[in-house]
Amino acid sequence: MTDDGDIPLRWSAFTLLAVGMAVLGLAVGAVFPSFAELLGVPARYTGAPTFRAACLAAGLVLGCANWLLVRRIIGSRLRVLAGRLSDIATTVGNPVASAQGPSRPAAELALPVGSRDDLGITAAAFNALLAALDHERRFRSVVHATNDVMALLTPTGEISFLSDSVADVLGWTREELLGRHVGGLLHAEDADLFTASGAPIAPDGQPLSRVFVVRARHRDGSWRHLEVSSSDRRGDPVIGGLLITARDVTDRLELQQRLAVQATHDALTGLPNRAALLARGAELLTGPARLAVLLMDLDRFKEVNDTLGHSYGDRLLAQVGPRLRPLVRDVDLVARLGGDEFAVLLPGVTAAEACAAAARLQAALGTPFLVDGLALDVDVSIGVAVAVAGAESLEIGALLRQADIAMYTAKERQSGVQLYDPSADDHDRSRLLLLSELRLGLAQSQLVVHYQPQLSLDSGRVTGVEALVRWQHPVRGLLGPVEFLPAVERTALIEPLTDAVLDAVLAQLREWCAEGIAVPVSVNLSARSLIRADLPDRVLSRLRTHGVPAAMLRLEVTESALLTEPERAREVLGRLHAAGVAISIDDFGTGFSAMSHLKHLPVSEIKVDRSYVAEMTSSTEDAAVVRSVIDLGHELGMTVVAEGVEDTLTAEALASLRCDVVQGHLFSVPRTAVDVTDWLRSAARSPAARS
Repeated sequence: MTDDGDIPLRWSAFTLLAVGMAVLGLAVGAVFPSFAELLGVPARYTGAPTFRAACLAAGLVLGCANWLLVRRIIGSRLRVLAGRLSDIATTVGNPVASAQGPSRPAAELALPVGSRDDLGITAAAFNALLAALDHERRFRSVVHATNDVMALLTPTGEISFLSDSVADVLGWTREELLGRHVGGLLHAEDADLFTASGAPIAPDGQPLSRVFVVRARHRDGSWRHLEVSSSDRRGDPVIGGLLITARDVTDRLELQQRLAVQATHDALTGLPNRAALLARGAELLTGPARLAVLLMDLDRFKEVNDTLGHSYGDRLLAQVGPRLRPLVRDVDLVARLGGDEFAVLLPGVTAAEACAAAARLQAALGTPFLVDGLALDVDVSIGVAVAVAGAESLEIGALLRQADIAMYTAKERQSGVQLYDPSADDHDRSRLLLLSELRLGLAQSQLVVHYQPQLSLDSGRVTGVEALVRWQHPVRGLLGPVEFLPAVERTALIEPLTDAVLDAVLAQLREWCAEGIAVPVSVNLSARSLIRADLPDRVLSRLRTHGVPAAMLRLEVTESALLTEPERAREVLGRLHAAGVAISIDDFGTGFSAMSHLKHLPVSEIKVDRSYVAEMTSSTEDAAVVRSVIDLGHELGMTVVAEGVEDTLTAEALASLRCDVVQGHLFSVPRTAVDVTDWLRSAARSPAARS
């Protein structure tokens, strides 16, 4: 370069070669006359100016011809080589573009070897270099095209290499991040995972290859969770740094968190669910402090659903959590167990403190709930159970069951809040064992049905029989209904038991009909079964299966069962009555509020409760009740049946009151199907048959 900065002009290689060939040709032409003299050419020829000029001209032509030949052979190959090198430089300089679009294959860029001379060796070396660069190009294309971010950190923590995928993951371009320290991208809480140079820290404090999750700053200011895989290659003379592969797992972690919340929280109210309450309760019971459980059930909530619809009920339930949370401590847990049941865990409180808290919650829920401008009133019944510190270990499920018992006691007593009383708990382990054994007994057909006849007081004819279930226990022998039905009626087990009794009764009815014994059979229904919408379908399906006329079946429901949900009961009984099934009210007289419903119910028979019949001959009050029931039944066009007739005096008193049908030990005890069949045959021959 000259002093003024200009680049001096230089001759090209081919120009120098041309000049050299010309000089060489002139030199050959100059010495050729002397060479000719040595060969014996006469001096008069070799020394002639014309000869010497011809030799110089021939040498110059020969030099030019050699130059043209070299340029043609060597120059053309060099131009091809230069073109190939330019193509390779373009490809290597932009690997992503070449990977995404069409590019010339390496076979097209290769040079023909053609010979084993130096030019052929050069072409072969170029082709080997081309193959290596093609492999390198493919590798770089894969690195830049992958969804994962690949980076190389220097020993001091600066980013020396970065794949283009960082733009999709973090929003930054490669150029914006190259040369920056990796610590500038990390969340402050994750800084302890790295050394000052950016290398990950292993548990023993030494940098090591590992996999972990960090939060990295996105270009928009948000944080993304990256699953980082690192490999310490600082000792590698070629790499000399830390290799990092990062995968964006933000969406996956957020999905996992949502699923975890859904698994432990109620979708409608956002409160923890039963699973969360059980887990938290089990955790608290492992500590030394006592734990109280408050179980709440909203009274009259069903009226809201039935009257206004479930959407109103759902919006009411959504307001329960905000009502309760301000009244409990941060350590307390408010949960929704399902339906209109809620629960609260109160760690470290006494029974008195738990009851006081329950009273506050009851008062809060007593305030009307506003839903679409409507003020909806619901009461709440709360059961309280407390696990005392230092006492025998108690599972959270058992503590919740105790609170449930107390809550139902509060409902029965209408006391609002009730503390669990062990003396009133009939839900003991033996009851659970009984239910478990009964479930097995149903599967093994251990239930049997006995039948007690009903007779007309006027004619003595058999007007029907009542089916009474018994359990042939494999160890305890024959069990009467009082020994297992009260426990079963509180559980869903009552439905398969009812179905089993119906099947047994209808099968027996089919046999009697085949023998010409036309006697209707009464089957008792529990309050739980009476409000099930599928009951009519279950009954009618079994009638069709057994081929028994609907008129041969009479379903007995108690007066108290009718009062539980009168609208639902009326709908279910209406469907059964329309199909031809007779309906009877059992134990009538124990709740006179049901009399107002009689005219709206499809009932053809009422049965006077045995407690009044048994004392009517010695108690004027009981006699008056029996007389009133008989008169009411006749006024409404119903048949009246008196249960529990044990003596002749009572039978005569009932006859004087014009009672229609009697049932009791005076006429027959409950009998097995075989015995009652014989009894029915003899009764048909002698209407005055007795037990």
